[in-house]
Amino acid sequence: MKFIAQPQISEEEISLVSSTIRKGQFVEGKNARTLEKEFAEFVGAKHAICAVNGTAALHLAMEAANISPGAEVITPAFTFIASANSITFGGGIPIFAEIDPETFTIDPENIEKLVTPQTKAILPVHIFGLPCNMKLIKDIADDNDLVIIEDACQAHGAKIDGQHVGTFGEIGCFSFYATKNMISGEGGMIVTDDDDLAMRIKCLKNHGRGPSGGYEHHRIGYNMRLPDPLAAIGLIQLRKLPSMLEKRKRNAEAIRQVISELNSVSEQKIPKGYTHSHYVCAPVVDADKYSVDTVIQQLKTKDIASRRIYALGCHKQPTYLQGIHEWRWSKFVKYPDYSQVNLPITDRISQNHFEIPIHPGVTEPEIEMIRNALNEIFS
Repeated sequence: MKFIAQPQISEEEISLVSSTIRKGQFVEGKNARTLEKEFAEFVGAKHAICAVNGTAALHLAMEAANISPGAEVITPAFTFIASANSITFGGGIPIFAEIDPETFTIDPENIEKLVTPQTKAILPVHIFGLPCNMKLIKDIADDNDLVIIEDACQAHGAKIDGQHVGTFGEIGCFSFYATKNMISGEGGMIVTDDDDLAMRIKCLKNHGRGPSGGYEHHRIGYNMRLPDPLAAIGLIQLRKLPSMLEKRKRNAEAIRQVISELNSVSEQKIPKGYTHSHYVCAPVVDADKYSVDTVIQQLKTKDIASRRIYALGCHKQPTYLQGIHEWRWSKFVKYPDYSQVNLPITDRISQNHFEIPIHPGVTEPEIEMIRNALNEIFS
């Protein structure tokens, strides 16, 4: 069966990891510094700072941006739960916004309706590798004096008019988890052009140490450093990223072409000037005509892996329906009744999408097999 995700690891990664271990470089060091430098150049940011994973990157971004207990942060519910949890870690309140039915990204018009005096930030998620409408989001943030923290964990290589995602707001966060466009096994990166934010993030992720290091600690901090053997994987992966993105694009465009010819199934719409990084290909079926569970099973019988990724939006996760009342900050922060959040578009997309493989390991004959399967299922 062709798997949904398949890490593309070569002898280059293995060799650098082996060399790093033989030299005894286990803690964050030379590889991490080189990865930061090259990643900053890749996205066009002044600073890039390694973190132990994408969730840690988001967590550090929230703290560095002073998202204090009781502060509201507007974010979509159609995303991995780490986006919402990163807000909640420090007592912030996730306010879940609706998504656009064509792009699946956060709807700027809905953001505007949700802004209150307690709103301190917007956390747009570039879902599946497609950029959000950052122009409108920036306009809203500027009008209301809000911080933008971009969740670009799925969007390495995504751009709007040539500008890389993660660089539109004050802070951008990326993940190097094992399924992503580039990986380090676990790992993440934070980018910013703000010198003060960069210094704060570096301090927070390293037990509050100052620039000189040592055992002088200036604030409460964490251990969220990236081990150097993992940074070694990430460094080689970054250098291979352009070629891997081209393969993803080739596969995704072949699938998009066949879907455009089918009835009752649709793909993410890519606005003009937007570069999709094709992390995920997840078409949506017309529920009146097809059962998404049946489609997934039919694909599996043809040796094509498939699944619903976010079958439950964050607003419908037990974490926020019940678990939030047991969270330590609930003694001090009044969280909304998330059972009253009404997001019909999010619910429809969540319940009726299915993922199919487009990673660089999928060959052209396998893509043709997937195309034939889709034609057969939706004919």
